[in-house]
Amino acid sequence: MGTSAFIKPKAFPVPDDEPERLKSLAGYGIVGGPPLPDLPSVVELAAYVCGVPNAVVNIISASQQIQMAAFGFEASACSREDSMCAISMVEPETVVVRDATQDPRFADSPFVTGEIDDVRFYASAQLRDRDGHVLGTLCVFDSEPHDLSAKQREGLDKLARMVMDVMELHRHGQMLEQALDKVHRTSRELQRSNSSLQHFAGQVSHDLKNPLTGVLGFVAMLSEIPAVAADPDGKRCVDRALSSATRMWRMIEDVLSHASLGGRPSFTDVSLEAIARQVVEDVGTAIAASRAEVEVGPLPTVVGDATQLRVLIQNMVSNSLKFRDRDRDCRISITADESETGWTLNIADNGLGIAAQDRPRVLEMFTRLRTDVEGSGIGLATCQRIVEAHDATLVIDETPGGGTTMRITLPKPADQVRLALVS
Repeated sequence: MGTSAFIKPKAFPVPDDEPERLKSLAGYGIVGGPPLPDLPSVVELAAYVCGVPNAVVNIISASQQIQMAAFGFEASACSREDSMCAISMVEPETVVVRDATQDPRFADSPFVTGEIDDVRFYASAQLRDRDGHVLGTLCVFDSEPHDLSAKQREGLDKLARMVMDVMELHRHGQMLEQALDKVHRTSRELQRSNSSLQHFAGQVSHDLKNPLTGVLGFVAMLSEIPAVAADPDGKRCVDRALSSATRMWRMIEDVLSHASLGGRPSFTDVSLEAIARQVVEDVGTAIAASRAEVEVGPLPTVVGDATQLRVLIQNMVSNSLKFRDRDRDCRISITADESETGWTLNIADNGLGIAAQDRPRVLEMFTRLRTDVEGSGIGLATCQRIVEAHDATLVIDETPGGGTTMRITLPKPADQVRLALVS
């Protein structure tokens, strides 16, 4: 090896906004946390779009480069002074280097000299938060020199913005989870705070749906590129990204639906039979796809909030369809029983059923007993909130022969109870 020694690169450049940048990075809660599940699809798509074997999302902390997701190699971490992205993050625009050994900014980097890797081609697009702070980069590289076309560079920039959208969704998801946990602990008090929950739902809708719309838009744009649509690998990557974004959208919709039900219900006379038949019509596509038979018996008129009772019945019918027993025809019946003090609405199915020990737990937020069935674990928690808002009770029983029967007992108005007792 002779007497030559490895020369350490120059100290890494520090952005002028370093304190604010690090504060912003801490707010995302990703350093030291679990991997973000949707980033692997994005980095794989970046490698495909740029025609290289390697792609990575690098987050630059105060002292390290942390690889949050990688394609073509195992993600790891290194010191910030060794990082090529710590240099490119302070550049005014996306960095594209045909041969890093010929670029004075990177020629002495251990990722180029062979101490860590033998990078030649290198390109990185900055990950900027909404205030303009650069948190890291989306980087693609290869051991062979080459260039990026204008379309490839544009695609890399778009995917970098998609990475930030995923990070924004994660940050707001953490905020939402904390907020909903607080709602769960103090549910009875917050149920009476209609105005604050409406504000909460509006804020969540703005903060979460906007970045997700961007994610869906970028994926749609990529899917329209003829080369991507015609290539099986490209189509697979786009489909995976679209599936992830759609899953996030559904969860946001469920959460917003849950939050919007926090106010005081508006009680009127409600025909349960009319609502049940409307629900069956609304979910008709799912019923047909499941080849299910739904029977709606004579149902009473009760006093309640029509919108919330509709959500209650629809969630329970949808659950029966989702958790059907695929070894037999799906059957769902909606009936009612009357007592002196109230009406009991029975929604029975012949599906997979719920074990007795799990029945109290399924009414809690984000509880999912079966991970092989798509869902957010919010539907039955929403039903429980509706039941509580109506001073009703919800009991989960087993259907004779197998399945689940949900029994919701809605109280009669006091004057009807008095009349029944007198007669």
